[in-house]
Amino acid sequence: MVLNSLPCVLVSLCLVFFSSSPCKARIYTNHWAVRIAGGPEQADHIANKYGYRNLGQIGDLKDYYHFFHSRTIKRSTLFSRGAHSFISIEPKVEWVQQQVVKRRTKRDYKPSYPGPVQSSMVQSSSIYFNDAKWSSMWYIHCNDNIHNCQSDMNIVGAWKRGYTGKDVVVTILDDGIERNHPDLIQNYDNEASYDVNGNDMDPMPRYDASNENKHGTRCAGEVAASANNSHCTVGIAYNAKIGGVRMLDGDVTDMVEAKSLSLHPQHIDIYSASWGPDDDGKTVDGPASLARQAFENGIRQGRKGRGSIFVWASGNGGRSRDHCSCDGYTNSIYTISISSTAESGRKPWYLEECASTLTTTYSSGENYDRKIITTDLRQRCTDSHTGTSASAPMAAGIIALALEANPFLTWRDVQHIIVKTSRAGHLSAPDWKTNAAGYNVSHLYGFGLMDAEAMVKEAERWKQVPPQHICVENADKQIRTIRPEHVVRSVYKATGCTDNANHHVIYLEHVVVRITITHPRRGDLSINLTSPSGTKSQLLANRLFDHSMEGFKNWEFMTTHCWGEKAAGDWILEIYDSPSQLRSQKAPGKLKEWSLILYGTSVHPYSFRSDKPRSLVEPQPDDEYSEEYVGLCHPECENGCEGPGPQQCITCLHYFLKFKNNTRMCVPECPTGFFRDDKKRCKKCSPLCESCIGSRNDQCSTCRSGLFLVEGGNNCASSCPDGFYLDLDSTMCWKCTENCKKCTSANICTECQTALSGRTFLSVYIPKCINSNDLRSGFLGTCWYSLCTGTGMEACNECAPGYYFEDWRCVSSCSVGYYLAEQTTDNGAVQKCDPTCYACAGPGERNCSTCVSGYNLENGVCVVSTICKDGEYLSKAEKCELCSSTCSKCTGPESKDCISCPYTRLFNNGTCVIRCDPGKYERDGQCHLCHHTCLECTDGAPDKCTRCSKDRFGVERYLFEGECRESCPKGYSHSSKGTCDPCPPNCTVCTSSGHCLHCTPSYYPKDGTCAKLECGVGEVVDLDHEDCVPCEEGCQHCLTEYEMLYFCRLKLSCHKICPERTFEDKLSMRCARCDDHCESCDASECYLCEEGFFLSDGTCVKTCKEGFYGDMKQECEPCHHTCRSCGGPDNNDCDSCEDDMFLDKGQCIRKSKMKCPDGKFLNGTKLYILELISIIHYFNKKVNMSYIIWNLHACLYVYTGMFLSNSQRCVSVCPRETHGNQTSGRCEDCSAGCLTCQDAHHCVKCKESFGPLYLQDGKCVAECKRGYPEADVCLSCAVGCASCEGEANFCLSCEEDYVRFKHTCVHQCPSKHFIKDGVCEICPNGCAACDQTGKCTCEEYYFLHEDQCLGDCPKRYFTNVEQKLCTPCHSDCAECDGPDEDDCTSCGHYGDVRHNGKCLFQCPPETYLDGAECRECDKSCLTCSGPHPSSCLTCRASMRKDVNGHCQFFSDCSLHTFTDKDSQCKPCHKSCLRCSGTSKEQCLSCNPKHFLLKQTCVSTCPDGYYVDEAKQECVQCHVNCASCHGHHSNDCTTCKPGLLLLGHSCFTTCPPSYFVNATSRACQGCDHTCEECSGSSRFCLKCRNGYFLLRKSGQCLRTCPSNYFLHTFDGDCQRCHPTCKTCMGKTHHMPTTPIVKLNGYTKITDAPFTSATLSDSMQMDYCDKEVGQEEDEEEDEDIVYMGRDGIVYRKFKYSLLEGDEEGEEVEVELEYDDTYTLT
Repeated sequence: MVLNSLPCVLVSLCLVFFSSSPCKARIYTNHWAVRIAGGPEQADHIANKYGYRNLGQIGDLKDYYHFFHSRTIKRSTLFSRGAHSFISIEPKVEWVQQQVVKRRTKRDYKPSYPGPVQSSMVQSSSIYFNDAKWSSMWYIHCNDNIHNCQSDMNIVGAWKRGYTGKDVVVTILDDGIERNHPDLIQNYDNEASYDVNGNDMDPMPRYDASNENKHGTRCAGEVAASANNSHCTVGIAYNAKIGGVRMLDGDVTDMVEAKSLSLHPQHIDIYSASWGPDDDGKTVDGPASLARQAFENGIRQGRKGRGSIFVWASGNGGRSRDHCSCDGYTNSIYTISISSTAESGRKPWYLEECASTLTTTYSSGENYDRKIITTDLRQRCTDSHTGTSASAPMAAGIIALALEANPFLTWRDVQHIIVKTSRAGHLSAPDWKTNAAGYNVSHLYGFGLMDAEAMVKEAERWKQVPPQHICVENADKQIRTIRPEHVVRSVYKATGCTDNANHHVIYLEHVVVRITITHPRRGDLSINLTSPSGTKSQLLANRLFDHSMEGFKNWEFMTTHCWGEKAAGDWILEIYDSPSQLRSQKAPGKLKEWSLILYGTSVHPYSFRSDKPRSLVEPQPDDEYSEEYVGLCHPECENGCEGPGPQQCITCLHYFLKFKNNTRMCVPECPTGFFRDDKKRCKKCSPLCESCIGSRNDQCSTCRSGLFLVEGGNNCASSCPDGFYLDLDSTMCWKCTENCKKCTSANICTECQTALSGRTFLSVYIPKCINSNDLRSGFLGTCWYSLCTGTGMEACNECAPGYYFEDWRCVSSCSVGYYLAEQTTDNGAVQKCDPTCYACAGPGERNCSTCVSGYNLENGVCVVSTICKDGEYLSKAEKCELCSSTCSKCTGPESKDCISCPYTRLFNNGTCVIRCDPGKYERDGQCHLCHHTCLECTDGAPDKCTRCSKDRFGVERYLFEGECRESCPKGYSHSSKGTCDPCPPNCTVCTSSGHCLHCTPSYYPKDGTCAKLECGVGEVVDLDHEDCVPCEEGCQHCLTEYEMLYFCRLKLSCHKICPERTFEDKLSMRCARCDDHCESCDASECYLCEEGFFLSDGTCVKTCKEGFYGDMKQECEPCHHTCRSCGGPDNNDCDSCEDDMFLDKGQCIRKSKMKCPDGKFLNGTKLYILELISIIHYFNKKVNMSYIIWNLHACLYVYTGMFLSNSQRCVSVCPRETHGNQTSGRCEDCSAGCLTCQDAHHCVKCKESFGPLYLQDGKCVAECKRGYPEADVCLSCAVGCASCEGEANFCLSCEEDYVRFKHTCVHQCPSKHFIKDGVCEICPNGCAACDQTGKCTCEEYYFLHEDQCLGDCPKRYFTNVEQKLCTPCHSDCAECDGPDEDDCTSCGHYGDVRHNGKCLFQCPPETYLDGAECRECDKSCLTCSGPHPSSCLTCRASMRKDVNGHCQFFSDCSLHTFTDKDSQCKPCHKSCLRCSGTSKEQCLSCNPKHFLLKQTCVSTCPDGYYVDEAKQECVQCHVNCASCHGHHSNDCTTCKPGLLLLGHSCFTTCPPSYFVNATSRACQGCDHTCEECSGSSRFCLKCRNGYFLLRKSGQCLRTCPSNYFLHTFDGDCQRCHPTCKTCMGKTHHMPTTPIVKLNGYTKITDAPFTSATLSDSMQMDYCDKEVGQEEDEEEDEDIVYMGRDGIVYRKFKYSLLEGDEEGEEVEVELEYDDTYTLT
């Protein structure tokens, strides 16, 4: 026993000490919310693909769908896994969420004890209804019979103005409403109703013995119970339409809430909800993502964009110290949060307080307070409705009156009107304050009690408030420690987003604080927010029962207390930590971050009120205020203001308060100590009164402290007079009972009035004092009595012999509705019959003899006749008749008035039809109207039409791509069938499919069709005249496009005018490139050079040649004739002179004669020939003079920079077709076809006289090899391209070992492609791989059918997941879903039914028919009509029905015995608890610690079975499981051979990103970088996006390592050529950096030696050795020299050559030569 009770003890401890989330398991359902783009067809396709059933769109949320999975456990603490969970990786699925049960409670309460209820029979003198409870409806008409009663919500005043809620639709979101209730049926709106729990149109509640589903019906009656129908009660909006949503009588999920909140938002105006998260003082919960979306859609799109109105009860957690700021529904800006007050104005014990509450209506307080009267289940009414549940529907009714007065009010207008008109009145709260905008507000009651008359007055003249602005201030992310017994204060200086006009907020509405806090005990925190105007809002109070350590994460607290104030300024957040003894951890909390979200307007919301009506006579202003006031008026001004300030109102909106200095101020409510008179003035009460209704001392409504209000007299006294007793709770003196002089309570009299006797005796036995004159037996007046309290017939206390006591009367026989309870020889007592009986023979509901109206007598019991069973309706004769066979449920008065239909039919305007009428479409089992343009359709959108004709406006329409259009588009003609038929090919305008009027370009009409227009050489198509015209002059071929002629080609495009830096080459019809640095040119010369270059002889040069200088126009101008060279800016600014001139100060002066000495010549450097010869001897050469002269030319270049041209002139730049040889000092010819060149091997520009030549690899060629021409240059193709066109990557053919893929060359084709003739061709759709013959291997979620991979198998086939095939269904099936051929989803033969996937002629025993499906009865039933234990028709052996209709074991024999055929008790086998025979295989149940397995009791379940503790049975695992802990496919612990374990499900293969663990045979996740892996989580086969595969190690890397390059198409890192350190490709031609070897040597170049190379070598810095270098290290220096072949060499080493072993160094060392040879 101790061990067995231990879990319960632990659970109890858990509940006590950790009562928040750690002990609460999430309950997952078998319902999913899925977001799918593409419409219902796409959603259906995906649902079927993964084994779901699409139950339709979620409410009004577009693209959100409700999926149901029948093979998943209904309620589980584990989220579902299995093949169906792969839906999340479906590309079209944007979001998916398995639905979790959310705990939601109704906000009424059950009183702990029945207390006495005060009643009043005082009736309103102005309006009277004949409804039975009208006179007791204290909250609608004032009970004090005093003018201007403070406790009144002025509902009657709104009625008198003609507003009763007509044409306004209110829906109650709750547990359903009794639509056929006599007080509701007249206003019931079917379109505003739905059963979300049952997924049908009927919101009728589920009936049971406790009537627990009465809540919604009660709320509905408050709003819209019919008036003057003599039944029961009157609704506040008694002409409004009322609907109900049944959504609380089952698992409440996010999807259930969203469906309910978004039901028909264009039809429903107000949604009323009196429920929410647990009011237990420890829960922090709110709407999840779908419900939030429903709220936002509602306020933005509902009511034609004006916004749905959401009314919410604030909560009943007062006794649990709960705070409604922890309820995300009441804490939302989109809801109107409603508080409650008692009739007396005192706070009810259940009330929660918070800053988000907007307003208040009535409910009850203590148990003895009067409660709310409304409709109740079973067509009755109740006078005990209470809690904030009662207050929210009242508010909804009052708002309905305002919406009737002005249907154009937005959701924000309604909140503004509530704020402006609610009043504090007699509501008692310790924290009433006036904010900076002048509004009275409280955490208990918001802005006060609602005033219906004031609201409709405001609504009548209301103008919409300005648009809402939302200012999100920057978050304060400074982390602050929250220490116990301390306060954390954070100040934020808000601007109201002044820098953004679209978000600028000046005048506030709602203020939201978004906050993140960590804390060891959340309930110890309290949070305050102070506005810049000084208004303090309590965002959170301490919560005694909140032990959670979760803190708050981005939780939003909302306050309305700053309404109307200015937004800008310092906002102060204060967090208090009051540590309780229950705190388990001493670690302090932390404020992580907080931010402000300000909602409001950038202009004053009531600025329009400053406009003065024309009819108003303007008062003459005083001289000092003669200037007209033009600013904004105070919100309380009704007709503007006259200045000098905003508070000098012309008239007041509500009341005005006059001060002693003769000034007055408009106020929304008279302050304490004042009352309002008929002229809207606040006048002072008597000094004794705290509040009053007049100025006399007998007109008090509450008293000042220390005084008590006397009942009836309305005066205040320091002590209660005789005949009254003191009630300290209400600070009232209440009247004692009649004839009682003194009393201590209403029921205890301590002294009787004078002349009354027997006071001691009677005070004990009689609740009233009685007159001594009446203490006698006999007859007095009209009363037969022995004791009586007066002379009236109804004042008897005891009756004379022969008479019976009945309701204080003495009667000779029982009246109707009474029975004789007991009888003696002399007299007896009469008691009242049960309320359902009209007459009865005894007590209780089972002794009725006749029934009251609306009830039928059945075996002595009066049963509500109007509540018929499902499938029945109430006929005009008030009898339950069977509905038509077409209906599942109906309402009457006819059998075909359906409200829901069977599975095989569709609901259509109250009837059930096989198919929808034309103009309608089917969705969710209902017929809906098509778009008005469609004749027939598949959905309500305008692009879902299937047939067209004239629309409802008489416009003829034609079908085109799902739309019914007024006219067909270009290329189509109108047909007589209402369709757009395509014109003939290449036809743009036609009258029919065989007669074309106008053709596309290059075609012309011929015999009704379009013929091709063939143009000759030099002609082009004229688009206007559909004819051929000659090309422009000079063009041999031309192209047309968009009516423009093009003739010159640049790359792959044609131009009429060649672009910049190109010129028109008419011979080749190409745009050829200008020379380098030339911006404008033609074929012969350049005309304009780029910046930094000068135009010289038609070319662009960096410096002008000798004899020229560069001027300001960037042109080379000739120097003065005396100058050899000049520098400008003038032509005579000489730098050197001609031979016969001498340079003197920039001028050239002629010398008559000048001779040089022998052996010298005259030039700029004045060098001697002997010096040149000495230079040659420096090279240690013995040469003859001719060779000296040859070398002289070379030296001439070295020392003068001049070349000897072919014309024997010394020039600095060689002429065209030659180049300067720096070695020889001569101008030598370029190679063939070259116009300009660097040397004999490197051409720069080609000639154009012999046809187009292209420059490639320094040579001029007529055709590019492994390249493509661009202008006059050959550019190389990309790596792997053998030939290309237009651009490097546009390959026409590939090199060996490459294949072509989309005009690029790759080593291998990507996945889903195959090679054909060296080209990568794509496989058919759905193929993971294929060959040249088209044979496919299908990718995941595709299935092979007739050599094609399909996403979904066709009808009569099912998806064989293991083999990836479409397998035929069994011949009995119309459709099936596998995994076997006879798993039918529908049957092929009419009339067949399905059972476990098989199609049968009729259902087998122990099943019942549900639509076309045979479903299992409860295991207790032999035959049944439904799935529940109460649905049994007959019971199994040894069982019989109990009083509830359940089959229970029944036997006269004891446990361990059974009844044999002779009705004898025989013993069971020792292992059995119950049995049907003596064998151990005949057990029906087992002894403790044993489990039933196929009628045998075992101590442990075998493999393939698990223990069901509740049923004490061994239940077989799913077919895939070898062992398990539940019967579902996602409950496996090990798998059968051939299957792999993933989570708790078994699969044939692992999904992507998983690999098979060979040891455990389980699917394990790959590393996060892998998309596929094998053998280990880190050995990747394929990488995720952003990673690249290093195949050798199986690693996925962000970047490839050195000596590897990224192969883009394969997505992997491949090894560079061994000679490369880094590279871009595999060959050794593509290094990106030179290879620096280990010894630090490199080879200079393989190119032939040039003078530039020599020059570079000569210019290198020379250093014998580096600092610190030893002598023996000198041999490692690079030695540069020229070989005999004219090539410069350097000593070098390769550390690793291809083919060498790793680590081996090969040194290549050349012989050194002392001599240099120039050849």
